[in-house]
Amino acid sequence: MALSLNTSGSRPKVNLVEKSSRAILKLVPELRPVAGQRASDRIFYGLIGAILIVGLLGLLGINILLGSDAVKIKNLKLEAIQLAEDREAALREIARISDPENLARRASSLGMIENNKIKFILLQPEAVTKVGK
Repeated sequence: MALSLNTSGSRPKVNLVEKSSRAILKLVPELRPVAGQRASDRIFYGLIGAILIVGLLGLLGINILLGSDAVKIKNLKLEAIQLAEDREAALREIARISDPENLARRASSLGMIENNKIKFILLQPEAVTKVGK
């Protein structure tokens, strides 16, 4: 089967494609400046500059906030260390005060006397028993 090349038959299709693409392109506004006017890039450069400045100021603000937070964290860590040291000192003082020898010495200074005769009473259901001398 042979295909015939008809140049006259393909030409109307090309014209149809060109016409339809021109119609589609007419929907998009032309980007060329109007005759007599000069295209200005000042607005574009101003907008880019403003975005850059706002971005840099935002970055500067974030950096300042992070720096102040770092100082607060450092102060809180120092305060936590100081509180831990105070707690340890208080625990050492409690251990020193509650030492049995210190308690006995303090009791004797208050006028208490040591009891050498310790007696216990054991209560049992059958009878009361006295233990000790």
